[in-house]
Amino acid sequence: MKKLTAFSALSAAAIAIPCQGDVAPTDKTLSYRYTHYQEADSPRERTFTAETGRYQIDVSQFGYRTPVGDSWYVTSELQYETMSGASPTQTYKNADGKSTLVMSGASIEENRIDIKVAPKKYFSEGTAGGLLAVSKENDYQSIAFGLDGTLNILDKQTTLVGSFSVSNDELSPTDADLSVARSEADGRKKRSFSLYEGISQVIDKYRTLQAGIGFTQLTGYLSDPYKFEDRRPESRDQITFSVQYKQYANVLDGAALHSNYRYYYDDWGIASHTIDLKWAQSLNLGKFRVIASPLLRYYSQEKADFYSLEQTPVAGELNSSDYRLSSYGAFTMGFTSELKFQQWALHFDWQQYISNESLALFGGSDDETPGLVNFSTVTAGIDYKF
Repeated sequence: MKKLTAFSALSAAAIAIPCQGDVAPTDKTLSYRYTHYQEADSPRERTFTAETGRYQIDVSQFGYRTPVGDSWYVTSELQYETMSGASPTQTYKNADGKSTLVMSGASIEENRIDIKVAPKKYFSEGTAGGLLAVSKENDYQSIAFGLDGTLNILDKQTTLVGSFSVSNDELSPTDADLSVARSEADGRKKRSFSLYEGISQVIDKYRTLQAGIGFTQLTGYLSDPYKFEDRRPESRDQITFSVQYKQYANVLDGAALHSNYRYYYDDWGIASHTIDLKWAQSLNLGKFRVIASPLLRYYSQEKADFYSLEQTPVAGELNSSDYRLSSYGAFTMGFTSELKFQQWALHFDWQQYISNESLALFGGSDDETPGLVNFSTVTAGIDYKF
């Protein structure tokens, strides 16, 4: 089933603040990225079942970007993902009052393929783009459509940003006859609707500031059929507010500080805070140019109203012991890097993610959450422009 993957590809940060004139790129680019994602094993002393190994994911991404005419640019991507390992099915308090994790008994073997096409029109006052995305895996199918645009005003020092997207997903759980939850989820739909509005301001040639607000509504089957006693509402309204600040610095061959804060709230009772910091450093080494970008991220969230570790919750009431709905905090550290030489660019990125209930800023709990995930990702890639 489609999962909210904990990792995402981070593109190399731009060193200079981009100019506000929107011009369609003229290069054709072929690209490839390989990412390996590895979760740490569950703690043996807190896991009831014999299985402690968790997900390992391998992702291959093929990209092609090309100009079309004088003002269009089309980005396309094919992604193939293979996944294996076990996943948490329940967390409950045992007779000693300790949080205990139950893992799926057998190793899960899944694969997914995603296809995305995103055309963009460039004109003197801004851009207008679209997105079509199709995803298919063993037990989940999704199709999404989106529109986005920018509009430059006030001598192109201010840019209005907007986007809109919808998706329609269908579940088909593996071995649907093994449980009532899987059988009830088979053929069920999940839909999403998202809006984002923002404004970007050039402060001076060294600094930019952007702020935005987003709204997403999910409806349909939002429970997890693979988890025990997982019953969630059939709607979820999510609101985000974000602020991004970029500062150019005349260090060595140029650098930039990228900082971001995001506040999130939904009607399930979850509120979260995210702070991102990245330093993008450029180095010219003869015919080569290197962009190295160390990064640090902190995340904290409060638990959902119906999150519970009751081993036998009241029948029919909302309930979930999914660790992603618990109260916890997390740190991500790592770096992205790019080596450019003529038409070639090599990429290498690394991230380490560490989460724990004790790292939460607000709404912390005395209950340990052994299902919380720690993981690492390594990405290698190559681009060729022609």
